[in-house]
Amino acid sequence: MNSSSLYIYIPAHLLPARLPFLLNRKLQPEVACQEVLLEKLDFDQLGHCADQLQEQGLSTTLHAPFNNFNPGSSRRRIRNASRIIADKSLQLAEKLHARRIVFHPGLTYGSDEKELALWLENNRTFWPDFLAHAAEIDCTICIENIYATTPDIFVRLFSMINSPHMGHVFDIGHWNIFGTGKLLHWLNEIAPYLKHMHLHDNHGERDEHLAIGQGYVPFSTLFEWLKTTDISPTITFENHTLPDIEMSLKAFQRYFPEE
Repeated sequence: MNSSSLYIYIPAHLLPARLPFLLNRKLQPEVACQEVLLEKLDFDQLGHCADQLQEQGLSTTLHAPFNNFNPGSSRRRIRNASRIIADKSLQLAEKLHARRIVFHPGLTYGSDEKELALWLENNRTFWPDFLAHAAEIDCTICIENIYATTPDIFVRLFSMINSPHMGHVFDIGHWNIFGTGKLLHWLNEIAPYLKHMHLHDNHGERDEHLAIGQGYVPFSTLFEWLKTTDISPTITFENHTLPDIEMSLKAFQRYFPEE
C-alpha cells in the first residue's frame, strides 16, 4: 500500500493551521466540511493550501457536508437543497484538486423496500450533472455506508449509475455498528465499485472514531483481504485527534511497511 494512497482527517477550517504539519510530515488531508458551513469557508485560502501540498507531490480528498443532504429524498425541497450542497462541494473539490469527494447517502436507518426504490430512482436523476463536473476535474464521487446493514443498496446504486467517476467509500467503523453480515461478504460484493475507505475503530455500539486497535473492528481481516485483492482503494484514517491518527498510522504500517 503506497503512502500516496493514504489521507488523514482534517476539519476544513483547520487546514491552513495544520498545513505546516502536513507538509513537514508529508501527510495528505481529507478535508472534512462538517463543523463549519461551506458558506463560511474561504475557498481561495483552502485552494492555496492545496496548491502548496501539490507542489510537494501531495493531494487531497474532500468530505462533503452531510447535514440536510439526501439526493434520494422524496421531498423536492430536500433534493434541491442537496443539489446546492453538491454543487458547492464540487466547486471546493476543484479548488482542492481533490482525488475523491465523499458524500453520505442520506438514507435513514431501517428504510423499507419502497423507500429504497424511490431513493434509487431519485439518485438516477440527481447525479448526472455532478458526475460530468467530477469527470472534468478528474475526481471520483464516493458514497459512504452509514446505517446500511448490507452492501445491497450500494451495489444497486453503482450498477445503475454505471460511471467510472462514482464508487463506494467503505467505512469500516459504520459497518462494525450497523452491518449484519460477514466483513468479507461486504468487501467481495462491493469490490467492483470500491474506491475509498474510512478506517477508525469502535466497540460496536457508537461512532467513537478510535485509533486502529483500540476497539473491536476486525482490521486484520480487512488488511489480509487488501493484500490478496487487486483493488487499491485510497484510505483515510478518520480519527479526530492527532494522537489517534499517529497511532492508526503506526498500526497500519505494521501491516503494510513502506518498501
